[in-house]
Amino acid sequence: MIDLTQYRRRATHEVRIGACTIGGTHPVAVQSMTNTDTNDTEASVAQIERIDRAGGKIVRLTAQGRREGENLENIVRQLRADGFRTAVVAD
Repeated sequence: MIDLTQYRRRATHEVRIGACTIGGTHPVAVQSMTNTDTNDTEASVAQIERIDRAGGKIVRLTAQGRREGENLENIVRQLRADGFRTAVVAD
């Protein structure tokens, strides 16, 4: 029978994603993905802030095209102005 309370983590390299470091001896980082329109700065920022307050330190957004990709700058700028250091990753 497997004892799920006894486990050993694989050795991994540390990787820095924004202000969040994963791997090595760092704790597991929770990540999530927004379901807002990436062109809607206010809605995206609000959802990212909710994810951050819930414990998610890495947030992914979809950037289907150039317009969405360019708006990521506005989203990150607003997050920083609000004091959030959440790592933002675009797919």
